[in-house]
Amino acid sequence: MTTPTPDNPAQGVPAAEEEVIPPLGAMRRTYPIETRIDAEQVNLLMSLGEASRWTVFGGIAVVGLAFYETAPIWATAVVAAIQLIAQFLFDRVRAGFRADPDAVPNAMKWAHRYALVTLVSGSTWAAGAILWLPGSSFAHEIFYLLVLASLIMATAVSRANYPPAIIYYGFAASLPVVVMLLWRADPLSIATVVLAAMFFATVAGWTRRINGGYREAFRLRFENADLVERMARAHAASEQRRRDSEEAETRARAAMQAKQEFLDIISHEVRAPLDGLRNLAIYLADEATSDTQMKIAASMEETSQLLRRLLDDMIDFSEIEAHSMELKPRSFDPADLTGSIVRMTRHQAVARGLSLELDTSMDLPDHMIADPDRVKQVLTNLIGNAIKFTYQGGVVVRIASLKTPEGETVFRFSVNDTGPGLSESGRKRIFEAFAQGADAQDFRFAGKTAGIGLGLPISERLVSMMGGHIGVDSTPGQGSTFWFLLPAEPGGAAAYFAALRAEGRPARSGKPERLIDLDHLYELEQRVGGQHITDHLVAGLERVLEIHREIEKARTLRDEEMLGKHARALRLAATDIGLTAVSAVAENIDTALGQGETDAAMSSVPRLQQKITATWRALAKAYPSLAA
Repeated sequence: MTTPTPDNPAQGVPAAEEEVIPPLGAMRRTYPIETRIDAEQVNLLMSLGEASRWTVFGGIAVVGLAFYETAPIWATAVVAAIQLIAQFLFDRVRAGFRADPDAVPNAMKWAHRYALVTLVSGSTWAAGAILWLPGSSFAHEIFYLLVLASLIMATAVSRANYPPAIIYYGFAASLPVVVMLLWRADPLSIATVVLAAMFFATVAGWTRRINGGYREAFRLRFENADLVERMARAHAASEQRRRDSEEAETRARAAMQAKQEFLDIISHEVRAPLDGLRNLAIYLADEATSDTQMKIAASMEETSQLLRRLLDDMIDFSEIEAHSMELKPRSFDPADLTGSIVRMTRHQAVARGLSLELDTSMDLPDHMIADPDRVKQVLTNLIGNAIKFTYQGGVVVRIASLKTPEGETVFRFSVNDTGPGLSESGRKRIFEAFAQGADAQDFRFAGKTAGIGLGLPISERLVSMMGGHIGVDSTPGQGSTFWFLLPAEPGGAAAYFAALRAEGRPARSGKPERLIDLDHLYELEQRVGGQHITDHLVAGLERVLEIHREIEKARTLRDEEMLGKHARALRLAATDIGLTAVSAVAENIDTALGQGETDAAMSSVPRLQQKITATWRALAKAYPSLAA
């Protein structure tokens, strides 16, 4: 939108891009509808008057022949000369109006000039009355009055779009005749003047109604055009959302298919070698002749089991994400289930010098309805992670029941450890897939952070599938408590769990990667009004261009402070009028400066020119009235 100069370089921007955007002075603003109606009426006024430019000379010739016996021949030439002057002035006014770049706001000024020229045109017949009527007969006077009446009627038709022009013309053409009739002061002359006044009043009223009809027709036309344009923009916004959703759905399907194909390969091609490796490790352990061989065989077996568990977790995770996992709820005793898991995993805790205890509430019901295999999987994951990240002390598994405000029974399973605990940021992302336990360190990795893998994300999804809720309470240095709540039967306590999930749901925000935000522009148009949206956009674009020139100057001078200041201002100005791409580049420049990456910020400046150019194209499509 700007032309490169020594003070305003735009390196790396193709010249073709520079020619797309016209100067802002050539932009056409959207004027209020009343102003546009006035301009359209004046345009029609100029056009209709042009159609009768030569017929009036024929009328002068005919009237002149009618008075050839009582008036000199040169009288007709004088009358025709006055009309020729009037016609020349009319042509000048029409040409000026059509050449005026601001013809719309200046329309009434040109209409007034046109009306002043009608005084000259009306003077044609005033001169005719002075030159032709003296010495003529009564019949000639009646004939001339009929000619004037016809001319005024014709003027009312062709100039109804601007009533002052009719008044000026009628006054100038009929004044000498009226003076002559009143000078006689006889009853017939006075009656003629009265009838002429009544005729003129009738024509004036008729003209006002025609003018009102013209204005209403123009109003409806403009309102319909504006409505169509707004509907087109609303449709474009909905189409953009539809295309975005279709594209996202296509990407999601492709990703899901690729993931499923990958997991199929893993399931069929990797499981068998792992099982073979485990069997080989067992065989080597049976045949070992030394402690070293026994340790190697045990390590191989443990590694193969860990890999097999990881594969199983990946397949479970995939099934959950694809909504293809089916739960198999049945009745079971939650205390017995939890006790069996504690007994099965106690040897892992003992191997690390930890204790593992079970604490069961005395009033715990002896049955619940859920998928026991999935409950067991969740508990196993939580207990396994607690043992893994606890270095001294122990782990306590608790199970209790509680009542919701509605009186429904809910089971609470919790696993408490004496590990290093989690920070606030760690708690927020602990259930994300492949998150790193940055606050917990596995003793086997000498201080390196240990990944928690898929166990917790799978647990979170399984609990949600069973209609429950999972969470963690932790303080750095004081251990962690992972817990989950499950209803006593599928679908129970739905309102209670919905409230829990709503409280724990993080707010999500994102910036759409697009040139302009049509949704924002549509809302902006509703706020400022369809008549003013173009003015608002033009003002915003002028502000964007002004800031862009300052950014280019700051880049030339390598002034980091100035560049950062104007980048922030540009981001605000671009966001105000929905220029998403421009705002994103400005934000990148500001971010790079904040991180001390001056070269990266400077190299991003030429991208602004490209984004502004592309944005102009998009805006011109959405708002055609922006283009000249």
